[in-house]
Amino acid sequence: MDNRAYEKYKQENPDVYTPLSTYDYLEWFVQEMTAVELVVCGVAIVLAVYAIYKLFLKLKDKHTDDPDA
Repeated sequence: MDNRAYEKYKQENPDVYTPLSTYDYLEWFVQEMTAVELVVCGVAIVLAVYAIYKLFLKLKDKHTDDPDA
């Protein structure tokens, strides 16, 4: 950009800094969840519990197979 094109561009497209107080209507936590969101969260929780259960069984079996114990 030459011939003061950048200055012209900045005049036509000024930087807009929106203060955070503008977004007061946004909520941190959702008050109501749709059925799909509930199903997705439920499946994620079930998978996490299953993974922890399998990890626990794997560690338990590792200790019982130890011949030196």
